[in-house]
Amino acid sequence: MNRRWDGRARVRRAAIEWDVPVETARAEDLDERLRSGRCGRTGWMQVLIDHDTPVGRCPSCGWATTSERRDCPSRVIAKCLLERAPLPAWLAHLADLVPGARLRSGPESRDQQRAALDDLPGLFAAPARQPERRR
Repeated sequence: MNRRWDGRARVRRAAIEWDVPVETARAEDLDERLRSGRCGRTGWMQVLIDHDTPVGRCPSCGWATTSERRDCPSRVIAKCLLERAPLPAWLAHLADLVPGARLRSGPESRDQQRAALDDLPGLFAAPARQPERRR
């Protein structure tokens, strides 16, 4: 088959997941066990198991998954609570609704904490701090 090049680039089809709108997680999307705060590590583990998404949609809440966000918000928050990790940026607005959830501290708050620690009296004068290196 001999094709002539007509000067146009080949057009690629969009991936299937591009058709899925990127949703913002809402309080209604979260599992009730996470919002109530009455369950401990066992309850968080059960949420993690109930919201396991092999492909497509979460079986418990119906959250559509993409290649960037493979898990529903309930599963991600339960995993963060179990690992004692801060919530990711796309779920940071839900930190007030989930007891025990925490956020990543920004550079401003770290500078304030360091300044407060530097002002505490000690046995000897503390050395001058170096600016934080960029990663």
